[in-house]
Amino acid sequence: MIQIRPWQVADTEPLLAVFRKNVPVAFGESEVAEYADFLTTYQEPYVVAEHEGRVVGACGHSIRLHEQKAHIVWIFADPALKGLGIGTALMRYNLLAIRQYPEVTELICRTSQVAYAFFERFGFQLQYTQPDYWVPGLDLYYMTVKPDGLRGL
Repeated sequence: MIQIRPWQVADTEPLLAVFRKNVPVAFGESEVAEYADFLTTYQEPYVVAEHEGRVVGACGHSIRLHEQKAHIVWIFADPALKGLGIGTALMRYNLLAIRQYPEVTELICRTSQVAYAFFERFGFQLQYTQPDYWVPGLDLYYMTVKPDGLRGL
């Protein structure tokens, strides 16, 4: 069973270990330091997934009410546990939290060709791509969905 709970400082090293398991397939080596910095500075909701008592993934969101937008941020899971529903549990948690803000008229995620199909399952639609955006070989896939277009909740 997957349990979702708020991120804590003690999760930093376990999360970095899981993050590194996704390099170079889903993230670039240079993004490890960027993610580590994110963990020390991010102030909005960020949650971790646990499976059998260990940290196996994370995801967060950012609400920008002045823009009426919400962003999904830094979602990933242990690739060795693919198929357990870790990513789905993390997305559902964050999407349900975002739905508590009726002012939000658009949800945004910036992902890559590695994960865009995952977001499509929730109703996100591709708006544009940019080659080699994250690192060489990992393109930006900019995706959006309106709250009434969300699926899988």
